[in-house]
Amino acid sequence: MYARTALVAVVLMLGSTARGDGTVTLILESSVAGQQIAPGASVDWTIKVVVSSGDNQGLALISCDLIQDAANPGKLDIPSGNPSSIPAAMAGFDRPAGITNPGEGGAASGYVGVQRGTAGAKNLVQIGGAQNTFGQAGTVFGTDPVVDPGIGQSGPQVILSGSFPAPAAPGQYTFRLANALANVLTAVNQPPQFSPVAAATVNLNQASFSFTVGGPNICRGDLNCDAKIDFGDINPFVLRLSNPSGYFAQYPNCPNENGDINSNGVVGFDDINPFVTLLTSAPLPIPCP
Repeated sequence: MYARTALVAVVLMLGSTARGDGTVTLILESSVAGQQIAPGASVDWTIKVVVSSGDNQGLALISCDLIQDAANPGKLDIPSGNPSSIPAAMAGFDRPAGITNPGEGGAASGYVGVQRGTAGAKNLVQIGGAQNTFGQAGTVFGTDPVVDPGIGQSGPQVILSGSFPAPAAPGQYTFRLANALANVLTAVNQPPQFSPVAAATVNLNQASFSFTVGGPNICRGDLNCDAKIDFGDINPFVLRLSNPSGYFAQYPNCPNENGDINSNGVVGFDDINPFVTLLTSAPLPIPCP
């Protein structure tokens, strides 16, 4: 059942001792944002946080959901985030040092998010965790009662990264962060003293990205599939001729036709001269259509 359990309790307990203060901006990024990609291509995502300065002492708690837009033409079960992507600066928010929901599916901690929703269309919920600000060490989680100040105040701080394969159905897809909660420190005290916190204003204006799934555009001569033809395509072209399997391992989403410069249906050595002509007959780079 979808329910906010441990983290909600933490929000209520930690957020009840001080007035709202500070602004926490969540950012959701992907290298495929704004691009057209092939079905099954890897879609990476990274969540970052920026915390205002001068009105608080840094991040104390962060929790958010990664959801797929209801209008997306296809759905998937979003896999949990990659535990190895949790940076050292956020170790105090993850179990056992910090406070998170329990892990699922063999995960030691719920910091990486848990899947909730209809099978085949599950979102990733309750990503993140909280520092132990109570001044007392827990035995199972919250084992570190020493608070780290200034988290998120020196620039965008990575929270978590992950990836999933692009769905097969063509069209535009949007993924976003939702149901975000954040607390900030209002003072930092040494154990056994409690470090008070306050609920922050959460800004989600940068917390989404979109991409389009479709068949790859054919651009003869663009062997590295960067949407332009230039000298950067020479080495990939040589690799395509000499080691086709190695080429497609390195450029899995490039259409075969991009190497068929003379359009005879076969990529071979008779494409060399047309490729040279292409590189020398027009100012570079040549943009792909």
